[in-house]
Amino acid sequence: MIKKLYPNGKSKVFNITYDDGVLQDIRFVELLNKYNIKGTFNLNSQLMEEQFEWTHPCGMQVRRLPKDVVVDLYSGHEVASHTLTHPYMNNMVYGEIMHQLGRDKENLEKLFGVKINGFAVPFDYYSPLIAQCAVNCGFEYARMSQESFSYTPPQDCYWWQCGIFHLNPELNSFVEGFFEAEEELALCQIVGHSYDLDAENMWEQMEDILCRISADEDIISMTNIEIVRYLKAVRNAEISEKCIRNNSDDELWFEVNGKTVSVGPKEEYNI
Repeated sequence: MIKKLYPNGKSKVFNITYDDGVLQDIRFVELLNKYNIKGTFNLNSQLMEEQFEWTHPCGMQVRRLPKDVVVDLYSGHEVASHTLTHPYMNNMVYGEIMHQLGRDKENLEKLFGVKINGFAVPFDYYSPLIAQCAVNCGFEYARMSQESFSYTPPQDCYWWQCGIFHLNPELNSFVEGFFEAEEELALCQIVGHSYDLDAENMWEQMEDILCRISADEDIISMTNIEIVRYLKAVRNAEISEKCIRNNSDDELWFEVNGKTVSVGPKEEYNI
């Protein structure tokens, strides 16, 4: 029996991705780093430039982080696009969407000095047109806001439903289910905003989740782009009763008849 695994022979992957680039990300990144967990942070470059603020329903001021803070803060994590100005995109035409995605990507790449590979849609509207614009802008994936409540990784990475939003009252039960999940390439993704951890007094709950994830030897933490690229590579492997052929440039991992094995780039493993 052959089962696909994640890097280092892990059977499950944990992913956490937060939007907007706000002040509370400073404390949140410290928490991720404490537990050696990677995050993906989705930023709006124009709102960052303007240091945009708004008032949360609880009365708290939510502040965007300035450019002189974010480069060092998100070091070791992934930065992705969240559009230029965080608009609701339901009435936008092609040129407007391309401007929101393409200019944000360009600005972030200039600021961080790295390629920006992914996009997370603001609010909850998504469409084939937005997906096509993500492809045309050169993104490798686009993450939607709709929750899947599933541990199954995306088949089409331009229609990536998030696992669960962290304000969902079923968050703890969703995480508990992940620890027991047995499906191949199980994925637990949590999506949110770090200001919610202040507004809803969730810091202790989130730290407990991160602590338990970090302590589980069957789970690896990966960013969005790391997951997308690994899934593409492992799904393109040729698997038969006698051989596993790795067609990618990355090391791949499998469980073969109860034994964990790795297959190097462009190599074969004879069963």
